[in-house]
Amino acid sequence: MSISIERNLDLNTPPTTIQVPKFSQLRQDANPILAAHMLQEIYKMVTQWQQELEQIERDRVKITSDGPILAGWLESRTFQRNATGQAIPTPYVTVEAIGLATIDPQAGYRLCGLDEHGQLWTRACEMTEILGVSQAIARYQQLKDLSDRQQQVEQYIRQVLEDLVHLRLKLSD
Repeated sequence: MSISIERNLDLNTPPTTIQVPKFSQLRQDANPILAAHMLQEIYKMVTQWQQELEQIERDRVKITSDGPILAGWLESRTFQRNATGQAIPTPYVTVEAIGLATIDPQAGYRLCGLDEHGQLWTRACEMTEILGVSQAIARYQQLKDLSDRQQQVEQYIRQVLEDLVHLRLKLSD
């Protein structure tokens, strides 16, 4: 006894053919929606960079209004006692920002920096000046960080502009 699996199958009817879509050999076919989407993405990026540049300028104004700005660093010198009890100064070492929390009243401090010719200058820094000097140095570092970021963002914008001008010239031919 034979059982038919498909009861309505007509063996004289040829099987239906399925249309297979043709795919482009190119990775990205001409797709205006994709092009428009990419332009929107670039627009969003440039808009975010513009907002970031505006925020950098606001931050710069705030930092400069907070007080003096000093391009320099603090160094400290501690004193060790020899066997006779005489104080012997150790070499100066750069004070890290973390180290300012534990200012040694026995240590000597000096403010250091470089002049416009790259020459080292130093001056003594009294204990009462350390907090103000360290804040002025921190403001300088904040401004430097903002300036570095501003240059990076401006470079991104210049690169996009250069690429878009090149693309526009290429498309107009």
